[in-house]
Amino acid sequence: MADLDIDRFLEVEASAIQKDAEVERIMACFKLDPFDILELDVGCLDKDIKMAYRKKSLMIHPDKVRHPQARDAFDLLKKAETDLMDPARRAFLISIIDEAKFEVKKAQPLAMPPTDPFFTSPVYKTLVKQKTKDLLIEVELRKRKLMKKEMEAEGEVARKQDEVMTERKRKQEAQKVWEDSRDDRVHSWRNFQAGKTSGGKIKKKKPSTFRPPKAQAEDSTPYSKRPTTSSASEGF
Repeated sequence: MADLDIDRFLEVEASAIQKDAEVERIMACFKLDPFDILELDVGCLDKDIKMAYRKKSLMIHPDKVRHPQARDAFDLLKKAETDLMDPARRAFLISIIDEAKFEVKKAQPLAMPPTDPFFTSPVYKTLVKQKTKDLLIEVELRKRKLMKKEMEAEGEVARKQDEVMTERKRKQEAQKVWEDSRDDRVHSWRNFQAGKTSGGKIKKKKPSTFRPPKAQAEDSTPYSKRPTTSSASEGF
């Protein structure tokens, strides 16, 4: 193999390694921080966002990279570009980063002036990055809880609507059964009327009454003159 071919081969391999490394870097980024994914500062302009996206998208395009996560990294890159090109979304993200900076500064000693080298050090940037991540997670959790409540409320409304529809269906089925049995009811009524006109009588049961036993006539003979048991036996 000629030296030129070897150099070309090594260049291609180095390019492939760089592309794979960029895919892995994007996949390791915090998914809710588009500034981190595109490696841009908060004060970037629209042209900076477009340029960064174009450069990185060409570098990790799934059609040109063999990395198994190239498609996922490309999707994250596109979402990051979309978020930052949205003025409202970008303003929200900047407000979160500003809040993170404030929280980090508040945690430092009061004697530390704003011009202290600490606030431009990698340590400070790492702390701000971590705090930004925490705040974004907190916001995302609140949003998901709200969405869950809304879905539950929608589910409750849907459940009540299903109950109304079920009750309506039940009434319709009951009405259908009533209508279907109309001929039978008419036939039974006609038979009943025919029985009355042909002289048929319906015997009525006499109501049962309770009759107490007749009371015996009371003996009007004075008690002193009534015969006793002993006097009655003497006569025999």
